[in-house]
Amino acid sequence: MTSKTRLSFFLASIGAAIAVAAFLIWLLGLEGSRGLGAWGWNRIYIAIAVAGVLPLVLSLITLFWRKTEMAKPATVIGIVAIVLSVIVSAGILITWGEIVTRAHRVSKPVPALNLVDPSKGILPAGPVDESGQQVLRISLSSDPHWSADTANAEARSAILRAIYREEPRRDAFFILGDNVQMGMNDAEWKAEAMELSSALGSIPIRPLLGNHDAIIDGQYHYKAYFFPPRLSSDSGSPYYYSIDAGPAVIVVLDLLWGAEEFGAKQRSWLEKTLAAIPSGKRIIVLSHCFFASSGYMDGAYPWYDHEGMLTQVAPILERHKVDLVVQGHNHYMELLERNGVTYATIGVMGGKPDPEPTHVSPWSKWFLQGSYGWLDLDVTAKGITLNFRDTTTAVVHSAYIPATR
Repeated sequence: MTSKTRLSFFLASIGAAIAVAAFLIWLLGLEGSRGLGAWGWNRIYIAIAVAGVLPLVLSLITLFWRKTEMAKPATVIGIVAIVLSVIVSAGILITWGEIVTRAHRVSKPVPALNLVDPSKGILPAGPVDESGQQVLRISLSSDPHWSADTANAEARSAILRAIYREEPRRDAFFILGDNVQMGMNDAEWKAEAMELSSALGSIPIRPLLGNHDAIIDGQYHYKAYFFPPRLSSDSGSPYYYSIDAGPAVIVVLDLLWGAEEFGAKQRSWLEKTLAAIPSGKRIIVLSHCFFASSGYMDGAYPWYDHEGMLTQVAPILERHKVDLVVQGHNHYMELLERNGVTYATIGVMGGKPDPEPTHVSPWSKWFLQGSYGWLDLDVTAKGITLNFRDTTTAVVHSAYIPATR
C-alpha cells in the first residue's frame, strides 16, 4: 500500500469523524436532547460517536503500519476503513437531512390563535376583590398528547369546552407541555392548533414546551405555532420568561425531562427575575417537569420526587418565597407542600393516566389518579385560590394559599 493510499484512507475517515461530531453537537444542542439522553438515549449517542471514531482508528492503523510483510492486512483494514467512512458519512447526512426536512415542514396557513405574548403580559378582565382590585383568573392543564393512540381525545375536548363556557371568561389558558406525542410531526401540531382555535375562540392561550414536544427538533414546530416572531420575552428565549399578570407574576421555566436545560443563563435570569418581583405580587411558577410528586418506577427510572429539580431549582424558588409551582409530566392531580412552596400537579389533559403510585411523596397533601381535568386559579394580592376540576366541571379539590411576602 502506498503512502498516498494510506493518506486517502485517513482523510476519508477524518471526514466521517467530522460529520459525526457536527451531527452530535447539533443534536445535543436541541431542546430536550440532553434530557432524552439521561432517559436512555445516551446509548444511541455513544453508538453514533463510536461509528464516527471507528473508521479513524482503522485508518490510523494503516497509516503507521509500514512493514512490507504486513502490507496485505493493512490494505484490507484500509479498505474496511474507507467503506465504513463512506457508509457513516452517507448515513449521517441522510439522517440529518431527513430530520431537518421533516421537523421544519410546516403546513400553511397556521391556524389563527390568540396567543399570550409574554412581553405584553395578561390584563385581568374579570371581577374585582373586596379591595377593588382585579382578580386574575387563569386555567391550566398539561400533557394532552395530541395524536397519541393512548390519549383520550374526548376528555381533552370536554376540558376545552368547559373552559370556554366558564363565566366570567378566564383571562388565559396555559398548557404546560407535551402538547403532542412526537414534536417533529407537523400534522400533530396542526391538529392541536386547529382544535384550540375552534374550541377556545378568543380566550388567550399559552402552551409551554414539553419533552415530547421537543422530539426531535420539535422546537421548530413549537415556535412556528405557539411562539412566532411577533412575540417576545424578557429572557430573549421562547422557552422561559416572566409574564406580568395583574396581582401576580407568572414565571415560566424551561424544564423538560428534568434540570438538564437549567444552565447558567436560565439560572441567572431566574435569580434576577424573582429578586425583582415586588412583595405585593404573588409568584406563580410554571414547569413541564415536576419537582415534588408521587409516582412510580418507569423501568429503572424513578418517576417521582425529581432529585435534580429538587436539588438544583427548588432551593432558588424557596429562597425567593414562590407561592405556587404548577407542574405537569406526571399524569396525576396532586397538591403538595415542601419548604414553604406549594406544588400542584395537573398533567391530566388527555394523556394516558399514569398508574397508581408505588411511591407517595412525603410532601403530598392530596392526590387523585385516573381522572382528567384542569386547575383554575383565582389570584389576588392576598392569596391564591385553587380549584381542581374534572371533565364534568365538578370541583374535586380546593385549596387556598395565603400571601406570605
